[in-house]
Parts: sequence; structure tokens; C-alpha cells
Amino acid sequence: MTLYAIEIALTRSVESVELRAARQESALPLAASNDGKRIVVLVSAKNERRAMRKIWKRLEDALPIDVLCSLFPGPDGKYLMSIPMSEEIHDRIRSRAAAEQKTPEEYLQQAIAQALARDRSTRQAQLECRLIELLNTYSAEEVIGAAARQIAP
Repeated sequence: MTLYAIEIALTRSVESVELRAARQESALPLAASNDGKRIVVLVSAKNERRAMRKIWKRLEDALPIDVLCSLFPGPDGKYLMSIPMSEEIHDRIRSRAAAEQKTPEEYLQQAIAQALARDRSTRQAQLECRLIELLNTYSAEEVIGAAARQIAP
């Protein structure tokens, strides 16, 4: 069996006591981020999908899991995500995917890619607006100097 590294995004931060209890209950090695909102787990399984199923089975009642995501891309360069959803939402996704002659996975992949593109576009527009505001108040040299001081140690 192969060892898979999976990131668990949580709906809220977890304390060390809760994390310790989840470790004991699941018998899985867990490492939390400093803010306690993300956890990495190593799972032995035949494939990545089974690794994710194993995590859901062992941890869904122990931790407030939002999404599971592979830590490293697969041979196709893509990351595998596992998103919990109600049967109603799953049915809606299946019907919309069928209407577009796609699999539910293809439909979700496209929807996520579009949402990420919109987010990047929005962030870029916000940055440009704030930069214009700064340049209306300060000289370009002052803005660059302040940015350099923030970046340099």
C-alpha cells in the first residue's frame, strides 16, 4: 500500500485537546497548522480515493471537517478534493452536469476553476483600486519604499 498525504480544511480552529482525542480515536498521524484550521494526515491505502474515504470514516465525527484535499498533485497534475454535500445538492449537481453532458466531477471541476478565476480577477481589481488610492496620496517612490520595508526582513 502507498502512503498518501491529505490536507484537512476545518470549519473552525481546533484546540490541542480536541486534536489529541482525534488522534487517539482515529489512530492516524495528524499535524495541525499554527492556527488550528488545517491538518495534514498520512494515510496508507491502495489509492488516493480510498485514503480519503478512510479519513472520512475515522474522523468525520471527531473533527469539524470542511474539505479534504490531496497535498500533492497526481500524475495528471491535478489535486483530488473530497467535499461533503447533502443528497439534494448532489442530485442538483448530477442534473446540471447531465444537462451539460458532463460527469459530476467534470462539472464541479469547471465550476471550481471558474470561481478561482473570478476570485483572482476580483483580487487584482481590488489591488489596483487601492494602489490608485495610494498613488493619489503618496508618490510612487514612497509607495515602493513602504512596500520594500514590508517585504525585507
